[in-house]
Amino acid sequence: MNRKTKFLFIAATFVSVLLVAPVANADPVQIITQSGGFHLTGLGNNGNGTPSNEFDVFIGDAHSESNTVDSSGGRFIALINPLTFIQDFTGVGSEGIYPLNISELLTVNGQTQTLNLIGSLTIGTLSDSISLLTNSRIIWQFNTFTVSATVLPVTIFGADNGAYRDFLCARFEVIPNCDTTVPEPATMVLLGTGLAGIAAKVRQRRKAKISV
Repeated sequence: MNRKTKFLFIAATFVSVLLVAPVANADPVQIITQSGGFHLTGLGNNGNGTPSNEFDVFIGDAHSESNTVDSSGGRFIALINPLTFIQDFTGVGSEGIYPLNISELLTVNGQTQTLNLIGSLTIGTLSDSISLLTNSRIIWQFNTFTVSATVLPVTIFGADNGAYRDFLCARFEVIPNCDTTVPEPATMVLLGTGLAGIAAKVRQRRKAKISV
């Protein structure tokens, strides 16, 4: 290749390195989630259920786990609670739909907030079901990044009296507070000006050699 083509190739490679280097050097961020759990009894019971008006029962076990994302940001799905729904006799005439409001503590990297869940319990003649979702997104703010969580809806169906299980999960998103992975437009202008200056100097040297 001639000198001009070679110079343009080197300049393009230099720009590519500048754009990719910040991403390659990004440090991983560890996100630790911890839930407090909940235990509800007597759901949908009209006072005539057995035994001791305990059923239906809904349990969300406490859980903790760790996930790693790039400091430039990322998403992941984490388990919040292993769920257990225990269906049994809730009393004659207890059929219907009952609203649910559940709260538990959810901690991210040592910062605790309250996770408010809304849902419904459907009592049928032979089988029951329970559904959960969240009514808002939770946000945790840290020095260098922000974490948000949105609960994924879940429904557990019971066919006969007994225990049925599923999982409550949430989608987490990590966003850097100051995203420096992409050069600012002003930086790109300065970079282009610098390359243009180098090209001009190369042309001047060529002319000087030709005149000699």
